[in-house]
Amino acid sequence: MSALDPNLVLHNGRIYTVDAADSVAEALAIRGDEILAVGRSRDILEMCGRSTRVTDLRGRAVVPGFVDAHPHLDDVGLRMVLPSFDNPKSIDEVLGVIKAEVARRKAGEWIVFNPLAGEPEAFSYPKVFGEGGWPTRHDLDKVSPDNPVYIQPQLMLAPGAAIANSAALRAAGLDRGATAPEGVVIGRDADGELTGVFLDYNFPKVMPDTFGGFHPGRAFFPMIPAISEETVYRGIETAMAAFNRAGVTAIYEGHGIPKGPQRVYLDLWARRKLTVRTYFVISYPVAIYNDAAARDRLIAETALYAGGDGFGDDLLKFGGLGFSFDSATAIGASLMRQPYLGARGYPWTGIQLTSDENFRDILFRAARAGLRLQVQCAGGGAIDKVLGMFSEIDHETPIRDRRFVIEHCQFPSAENMALCRELGIIPTSTTNFLWNYGSVYLRSFGEKMAADAIPFRTWLDAGVLVAQSTDGRPYDPIFSFWQMLARRDGVTGHAFGLPGQKLTRNEALRLYTYNAARAAFWEHRIGSLGAGKLADLVVLSDDIMTMPEDGIREARVLATLLGGDVVHDTGLFG
Repeated sequence: MSALDPNLVLHNGRIYTVDAADSVAEALAIRGDEILAVGRSRDILEMCGRSTRVTDLRGRAVVPGFVDAHPHLDDVGLRMVLPSFDNPKSIDEVLGVIKAEVARRKAGEWIVFNPLAGEPEAFSYPKVFGEGGWPTRHDLDKVSPDNPVYIQPQLMLAPGAAIANSAALRAAGLDRGATAPEGVVIGRDADGELTGVFLDYNFPKVMPDTFGGFHPGRAFFPMIPAISEETVYRGIETAMAAFNRAGVTAIYEGHGIPKGPQRVYLDLWARRKLTVRTYFVISYPVAIYNDAAARDRLIAETALYAGGDGFGDDLLKFGGLGFSFDSATAIGASLMRQPYLGARGYPWTGIQLTSDENFRDILFRAARAGLRLQVQCAGGGAIDKVLGMFSEIDHETPIRDRRFVIEHCQFPSAENMALCRELGIIPTSTTNFLWNYGSVYLRSFGEKMAADAIPFRTWLDAGVLVAQSTDGRPYDPIFSFWQMLARRDGVTGHAFGLPGQKLTRNEALRLYTYNAARAAFWEHRIGSLGAGKLADLVVLSDDIMTMPEDGIREARVLATLLGGDVVHDTGLFG
């Protein structure tokens, strides 16, 4: 085989390039890890050498590898490897799962489970269990009298229900005299005894969960063993394989990754086992917002290796610091411009995690150290404040080419959009929030404001290159592509903001590929299909760009290529 010959040619397909003209080609040639050429089948086939592998696509669609601008891959992985219930319909189902897990464990070993259900199904709990409501410690004791059992609360629900059996309560020294921290309701029976149910209205949760690194303390159960490095490793490897099967080839982890998972990514990269390109921001913990010494150490340390547009290669890159400024819209706690109905049933404007003065000071210090800034700001009030601080930084040191990021940003104003365009700020958001939490949006904000949430159409019309993400719930890009178009509530089927927020399919695909790649400064290497680009691509069972919209969710990923290497294949390549 000549060094100039392609090693793989795909032809007779519909190849959506996501180039400047949204061109559709018939074929492409790959040499090494790059695309050699894209064009007509006849022309590309003429490039084949004697050893070139040729695959007939038989009319199938090909798109660039999906780039998720905020997936929480490590968190998705932990949900995959920890014991799960999969939306049980009865308490007997719950007990069956626990009993099976107890049989696999050592006597007396702590067993920590994922939440009972994921979103949006979790909104039907505990009603699915009937009049008795949540399972109690007495239920759990029937199948685990000796092993402490703890079921995590649903992270993004208010309240999220954590449930512990009697062995766990004893280990924690909890009895009828227990007092609740703010935002937690302790379940009690008619005699005042603990039921083992704890309803946590907070975000981040104060009850232990796998997202616990995001919160400085763990209420009631600090003795629950920390998640082992082995489990984190297994979770990330499991999630990477799942992402490849789903067609995800790159991620931008803007919320930040703690040090434990960072080490796993580095090890996978060093061993050439990393199969999802990863750009991750260093997490700035909420716990040190008021710790000046820890602030200065983290900023100085991060500036050594993660300044500018990041440090690393086309597979793994570190860049900047990631912050949270307000709480989650999903639990009715984002910082809004006007009062709204919160999760506890009374009007408020939401949560701000630190003062304006303190947050401004932290951001200025990080920016002066040459660090790119990424801030989670969900509500309109939070967006206003964060963009105002970015604008102040810009007056001292121009930021247009530094690609600061705002994350989630569900309720931007026209003024917010204009400022993002002026300052080169990248917004990342996800219409999956409407699927998972649409009922919360309607209850808290009303139909009109909910319809204008996550306004991808308006962002694009304002000239801002907004990027799609998933928040890992669910991480499946085929579903999320459909949801960008449909904007549905997963509980009621209600459609939000249509036709005003309707995207074309070309626009939706671009948000999920090229625009998301820009968040990682990778748009020159991935995010579209053209000569000289890395050969990251997905072959689909159906053409999501032309098939009926209602059928898009049924499309499957037949194969995923990362840099020309097959990382997922259902038989297309033998």
